Amino acid sequence: MKIGELQKEVADLLNGVEELVQGGCKAFAEDDRDVYNKADAWIQTGKTALVVVTPDMERNGASAEGIPAETRLIVQASEKPAIARAGRTAMRALDAAELAMHKLDGARFCWQSTRQTIDRQSGVLTATAEFSTTAMLS
Repeated sequence: MKIGELQKEVADLLNGVEELVQGGCKAFAEDDRDVYNKADAWIQTGKTALVVVTPDMERNGASAEGIPAETRLIVQASEKPAIARAGRTAMRALDAAELAMHKLDGARFCWQSTRQTIDRQSGVLTATAEFSTTAMLS
């Protein structure tokens, strides 16, 4: 598995969660070259964008099938509250991150933490759910 494939797999899984879809959420893989333009365009419509990120990988053993790796997998749910409030139908970023937390936590992904930040300049609020997982890189 390639790192980008892991991100896309999780984004596709989240895009299949009916509650997220009904809440105006859309997930994107960070490895997509235009991801931040696509996510920003989604946020500008008053909806919530979820970007799946793998910020680092560490070797976790040895295998003839590839490189076993341990990683953090992060789901960044972002919204622009000033725009989202006007539509009143979009799921809040924190609710989206919490739903992703519950949908992903299990045997493959182990939820570690959730936190919120706001970029005062852009007005974008981001709720981040972080997981630990392993993957066989090939």
